[in-house]
Amino acid sequence: MKACIFNSGLGNRMGDFTKNNHKSMARLKDGETVFHRQIRLLAAEGVKDFLVTTGPFEDQLKAEAADFPELNFTFVRNDIYDKTNYIYSMYLAREHMNDDMIYLHGDLVFNRKLVHDVLNSEEKNTATVNFKKALPEKDFKGRVRDGKVVEVSIHIFDEDCFAFQPFYKLEKATASAWIGKVVEFIHKDEKKCYAENALNEIFPALNVRAFSYEGYYIDEIDNLDDYARVTADILPFDEADSKLFG
Repeated sequence: MKACIFNSGLGNRMGDFTKNNHKSMARLKDGETVFHRQIRLLAAEGVKDFLVTTGPFEDQLKAEAADFPELNFTFVRNDIYDKTNYIYSMYLAREHMNDDMIYLHGDLVFNRKLVHDVLNSEEKNTATVNFKKALPEKDFKGRVRDGKVVEVSIHIFDEDCFAFQPFYKLEKATASAWIGKVVEFIHKDEKKCYAENALNEIFPALNVRAFSYEGYYIDEIDNLDDYARVTADILPFDEADSKLFG
């Protein structure tokens, strides 16, 4: 199992912070950066290999990773990060996606129990949805039919669409199918869309099960309001996890 963290974005909505810092260098109330926390929690659940796509402030990401000498890191730089979406970063890093994969965005904050239960789920392919949370206006939604995620988009608001966070567990064959579609998109010079645009073309034929994150915590930090909310909301989940995992 390998974790791929997409960290090539500019993070412009974080204001002045991202003028001199990578977005994932935002520190939570315990002083830990978002990126450091992601690595620590994934490693605690047995993930040893990390693939990180980079753009601005690559040195900051590498410095954080250096705190984990027991882990294996591969960094793939997207030199045109300011002109592309992460579909192009996925394309650049495709040769390293040769395992069962966890895919996640670099701005996600989540609790350890979520990682534990996703990785230990009997389902080989999962994506995280919340069936009770209100649909976000501008962020990802997932279309779920018969327990399967069949589409991910920011533009869908139907009755079978639910709040979604980009935290995927995919077996090698499923990841390879997604990568194949990404390659097709890039060869058509479609570099500015979401990687999910490519995935949606084959999603219905896959068996990616909806993993409900009700009772867990996972959310993204897009702006300073998100940052204030997430840093507060994660605290009770961390307290519960400390009792559960020690």
